[in-house]
Amino acid sequence: MLSMESQPPVSRIGWDKQKIMRTRHELNTVKVIMKDNVQKMMERQGKLDDLVERAQKLEEASDVYVKCAVKIQREMSWKHRALRLSIFALAGMSALTGLAYSLL
Repeated sequence: MLSMESQPPVSRIGWDKQKIMRTRHELNTVKVIMKDNVQKMMERQGKLDDLVERAQKLEEASDVYVKCAVKIQREMSWKHRALRLSIFALAGMSALTGLAYSLL
């Protein structure tokens, strides 16, 4: 008994060498296209991985930025309050000093 690969097809009706060669050529063309597509998909995956990594780094950097901005805002708020308080204290002292001199 012959193996499956060495047995001729059951029917060769409509199959000549030219059609077989054309089919093989089309199959090879499809293989090349599929290999290119797989290669492009792998490249895109690498680029997507890079973008995800960069997005994570930007997110971390934005978190640090927000924390620093909040800290600076608090510090400036306290400085502004202290300046305002010192201006009011100076104005009050000036008013009291003026009142004291006017009474003497």
